Amino acid sequence: MIHKPVNKLSRRRLLRSAGLAGGAVLLGANTGLAAPFSAPSIIRRSNQDTTTLEFWGQFPELIKPFEAVMADFNTAHPEVKVKVVMAPNDQYKPKIQSALNTGAGPDLFMVPALPELASYVSSNNLVDVTTQVDFTPIIDVAKAAVTVDDKLWAVPSGRYTVGICYHVDLFEKAGVAAEPTTWAEMRSAMDQLKSADITPYSIAAKDGSLTYFNYIGLASTLLGTDGFDAVLAGTKKLNDAEMVTVVQEMRDWIPYYQENFLGTPYAESKALFATKRAAMMDCGSADLSGYYEIDPTAQLGFFAWPSPDGAKPQVTNTGMSVLYGINPASDKQDAALTFVPGSPPPKGRFP
Repeated sequence: MIHKPVNKLSRRRLLRSAGLAGGAVLLGANTGLAAPFSAPSIIRRSNQDTTTLEFWGQFPELIKPFEAVMADFNTAHPEVKVKVVMAPNDQYKPKIQSALNTGAGPDLFMVPALPELASYVSSNNLVDVTTQVDFTPIIDVAKAAVTVDDKLWAVPSGRYTVGICYHVDLFEKAGVAAEPTTWAEMRSAMDQLKSADITPYSIAAKDGSLTYFNYIGLASTLLGTDGFDAVLAGTKKLNDAEMVTVVQEMRDWIPYYQENFLGTPYAESKALFATKRAAMMDCGSADLSGYYEIDPTAQLGFFAWPSPDGAKPQVTNTGMSVLYGINPASDKQDAALTFVPGSPPPKGRFP
């Protein structure tokens, strides 16, 4: 499916552009996740002094768009400014945990969904926002991902859909006439790309980010939503013979990845794709705006994960974008609550 660029990078669009590592990824076929919600009343200081919040995230490649978002927010709410600090994906977790554990750190920060969220709660590193944010319009699966002990600890900012992005012109150059729909067709397309001296696939294995999404995507084509529910219920195991074929398929793709893929972190993998040094990569719908920022003339396509043999339907994965958490050590929690819910995320999904 050919995707057309949208030139305007609005605050709404960026609030769901954390890309692949934003939150829990749920198996399903184009299933929506976090629904739009209403922001609470703005908390204004009586003397209208400017309060500066610090926000930490894990996407250095998106720092300029995030800064534009914060500037837009400050225009609407001149009493609150937000400073953005980004760390690479593989460095973010130890950095934020070390800061929080010493009673320091930012006012706002990106937090993972369950089950990892629970460790932040048990360490008293998140503010309980159950009664301070209106969660009524947010669907149950999104609320469940941030609920511990019947309390809500983070605010979902939006949703994204994950499949495979590709450069249309590189496919054409290699003679790949159609988007792959099966695992065999996928390997055939990658053979054609490799024969044309084009690196077929960019993946990040150093931090486990895109290998994680590859597994989820390919496993989804075998499981479907019923199979996913069976895994949750404990009636199906991921080491069943059928599921082991997913790991083997990933191994069969190794010849098509970039050199030193085991040493490639997430940001570098994205850079390889963005600069057309690789034809395909795992892609969240929210990543597209960033690629068009780098190259407005890019010809990008998107397709769902190929199925094993065509007998089962192709699927995409839907997950949550940035989950905003508030640091209990912050003395600016009222101002942080002004920002956290943000503007309602847009309805609909890519494409």
